[in-house]
Amino acid sequence: MLLPCALFAAGVLPSRGNAAWVYDVTGGASGMWADQIGAYNELASPCAVLNTVFSYGGDMEWYADGGQTYFDEQSQEAAAAYGSLPGVEHLVAVVDGRMDGGEDWSPDLSTLTTAQVQQWADTTAQIYCSFDTVDGLQIDLEPMTGKYLPNLLVFLERLGQNLASSERHCVDDKHPDGRTLTTFGFAAAVTADVWKALGPNGYFTVSGYDLATTAPGVPNTVEEYTSKLTTALGEILELANANNGSFIVGIPGAASTHEFANYTTADGAVTQGYPQIQYVKAAVGALQATVGSSPLYLGAALWGFSSEMAYPPHSKNLFTPGTPFIDPAEQAYLQGNLCTSS
Repeated sequence: MLLPCALFAAGVLPSRGNAAWVYDVTGGASGMWADQIGAYNELASPCAVLNTVFSYGGDMEWYADGGQTYFDEQSQEAAAAYGSLPGVEHLVAVVDGRMDGGEDWSPDLSTLTTAQVQQWADTTAQIYCSFDTVDGLQIDLEPMTGKYLPNLLVFLERLGQNLASSERHCVDDKHPDGRTLTTFGFAAAVTADVWKALGPNGYFTVSGYDLATTAPGVPNTVEEYTSKLTTALGEILELANANNGSFIVGIPGAASTHEFANYTTADGAVTQGYPQIQYVKAAVGALQATVGSSPLYLGAALWGFSSEMAYPPHSKNLFTPGTPFIDPAEQAYLQGNLCTSS
């Protein structure tokens, strides 16, 4: 069932600029990367400022009594800290989960009825729209393929309707046009149906990293990465033009599983990749050459601020660097060059 049209606000998207993902350590200080991002923004060129922050906002789990979406106190405090930084205009809470996680509580939308999926979307909107610090949501429910996709689209469509509506208090004085909605995936995953589901307040966040079919821990050369990213950007731009869909592109400011400086396994074996700044320079060049002039392109998002990058998650197989600003040269480059308009 669609929400009444009269409840919908006009569409709104984040201002064009740049973004960063931030993940605080559980039990650690809330907003632990705020000082670094604030200091970066103070010295950055106007077009290189990080004006959007994707802050970890909790996870989704399914139990016998229904879906649970968790936005705990630490995540709430982190959202407030990052959202109040100079230069930051848009705070997005990242909500994640593995639909193929194999646990009883894995948020496998494919096993639910349409009514259950829509109810979960209603509850999720109600939770996050009760905080005026939250300007939007990023739903990262993976995988975004196969049997999982149809009900994920149902969820996104209902959530997008809610976020543009006053019914769940998502429209208020601070957000007269409602809150934004995005989901994350590779260029091959986005279709006309995805952009339609995201709605007028929606945009797609496309991965511009981990662009490989090899096993995690096998690095792309900088040349391979540049070629693969250029191809992916061509794909997303063609799809965006065909569907009038806006998008952000994530780039490997810190280590991913295929673009990294070093990969150390639990037994101490080390694989060398390439200095992270080389991947960053390649990404900025590719963005400027391909999508930089498109009005549908909203900017680059830096992956990512975390204390460690491990794969599989929670393992002792570690990829470094863990943040974009460990290398002062990379930080300085980004402050002067993360201007991805051509």
